[in-house]
Amino acid sequence: MDPWRLHAPLLSPVSPTELRWHPSGAVAVGADGRMLYAGDAAALPEQLLALPARETSDVVLPGFVDLHTHLPQYDARGKFGMTLLEWLEHFIFPEEARFADDAVARDVSTRFFRGMLEAGTTTAMVFSSVHRSATHIAFEEAERSKLRVILGKVQMDRDVPAALLETADASIRDTEILIDAWHRKTERLWVAVTPRFAPTCSMDLMRRSAALAHRHGTYVQTHLNESEAEIRMVRALFPDAGSYTAVYRDAGLLGERTVLAHNIHASDEELDLCAQHRCAVAHCPDSNLFLGSGRFPLQRTLDRGIRAGLGSDVGAGTTLSMFGVMRSMCWVQARSLHPFLPLYFATRGGAEALSMDGDIGSLEQGKQADMVAVRVDRHFHRGRDLAHLKPLEIASALVYRSQPGDVREVWVGGESLYRAET
Repeated sequence: MDPWRLHAPLLSPVSPTELRWHPSGAVAVGADGRMLYAGDAAALPEQLLALPARETSDVVLPGFVDLHTHLPQYDARGKFGMTLLEWLEHFIFPEEARFADDAVARDVSTRFFRGMLEAGTTTAMVFSSVHRSATHIAFEEAERSKLRVILGKVQMDRDVPAALLETADASIRDTEILIDAWHRKTERLWVAVTPRFAPTCSMDLMRRSAALAHRHGTYVQTHLNESEAEIRMVRALFPDAGSYTAVYRDAGLLGERTVLAHNIHASDEELDLCAQHRCAVAHCPDSNLFLGSGRFPLQRTLDRGIRAGLGSDVGAGTTLSMFGVMRSMCWVQARSLHPFLPLYFATRGGAEALSMDGDIGSLEQGKQADMVAVRVDRHFHRGRDLAHLKPLEIASALVYRSQPGDVREVWVGGESLYRAET
């Protein structure tokens, strides 16, 4: 790729309470897809002024990070009427069983990654189905999309319909085959060992999954404390564990490369366990609202320094758009949050949760040029120029006013992968 530069308003989260706002900004991108500069255009180094330049009035942000979602559930969004366990039984398990058909896997995978790109998401952690072939196809489509994707074959060896049931031996074998084929095949692909959650996994499978992840240096992704009925089931299945989180600790699944989805109904002791083991949490507010699962313990999570980001959790989540997920993050807390916080969770927070913040999550020199250009509602400004807006005003417009169609262009590693037609 030839080096180039972009002149645009730039917004980049620094922390849950701070962001950088450059109304007249510039980004220079090198041949390796990393940023040579990101900041005020007036301070652009002289040697970069000769680079071919583009200009846009759209606000440019770091690409969004979706920390938890389910590819096989993409067409099941909005199937309503039940709590988590009933919803899985009546809608989701039958939907995932369709992925035994490679044609279904190909069709949905293609549309899923295209939808993610159009939503402005550049990095995602994704659950596949239990099928090795469908997961292989999902990896092929992830590679074709050029997104950064962490993907895992779901593992389940008990208490699921026969069409989705596997033995622990087969689950470990198939997962290792996928690791050998896809983990770090390119710099944008990773495998996550993926025991679905404790109710559908034996302790033997979870322990062997943990050993597999440790042996190959992969991520681990699973669910935790999403609903009260689920927690009661775990207590009955693992009466000696002490807590749901302790089940995963005993299996060896907790660690710095572990991402736990939801963790809504967590005791203080469980949050302490997550902090001690350096686990990350994927907060999935749109899904939590849709299933009535409960309210995420936002402040208790932040107080312990637990790394956390946002997940769309399609298909209980109804959209891949992180704009909708950011707003849901506010509504599930039953109040409007300071907009810096959801912006951070959707970008830098997700990158930190994946231990990728040295490469992605913010607009900074040396990081990958993963960026999204967003059309901001000009009526919000009451005739004022962007240069006259305070950071709080522009962040508020992005979080509380933006819609999926406002994504105008998406770059990954400095390469434009999506550009809106109008």
